[in-house]
Amino acid sequence: MKDILRFVLVLFLVNLVAAFILAGVYFITKPKIDEQEALAREEALTQVMPASVGDRLEAVEENGEVKYWKAFKGSSNKIAGYVFVAKKYGYSSVIETMVGVKAGGTITGVKVLNQNETPGLGAKIVEIVSDRTLASAIKGIFLREKKIEKKIEPYFTEQFTGRNVKDVDISNIDAITGATISSKAVVDSIKEKGLEMSNVR
Repeated sequence: MKDILRFVLVLFLVNLVAAFILAGVYFITKPKIDEQEALAREEALTQVMPASVGDRLEAVEENGEVKYWKAFKGSSNKIAGYVFVAKKYGYSSVIETMVGVKAGGTITGVKVLNQNETPGLGAKIVEIVSDRTLASAIKGIFLREKKIEKKIEPYFTEQFTGRNVKDVDISNIDAITGATISSKAVVDSIKEKGLEMSNVR
């Protein structure tokens, strides 16, 4: 009986020390994590709302939380578009995307902010497809003139650009093979939030 009690006590103490260490690490790293998340959001804002559509963004807050952004072009006070965050549960996590739309509802860009879907399946929503080969990469090293390469976007989210939020549907977006649930979650969240935003003035 004494051995069992001693074993329980040792196990309790080990878990207590581990919990304190984890809490300490979280406390130390949280500000840095928050800073990185804020930087990622700032970068995403410029990616989903091109300056040609709206070069000035104004956050709309409610209870101290940003609900969406209004986009304006130059010094004009006419709303050129909106940027919002759409969320929906996929196969194994909440998928969070940032979406830019023109005032008429045409999507200007989509960027996945957060996802923890199955690697090799649902996680392909952020996969970038490139036609570069090893030979072309080696050839590029020895070229005197460096070609400026176009930034390649994830092929799944790139499909949304140029479509109107009203027309976005899983039937006209190529879902990722083996990850229909993740694909549908992204499509549905963008359409639902986009239609909600179309009523905002």
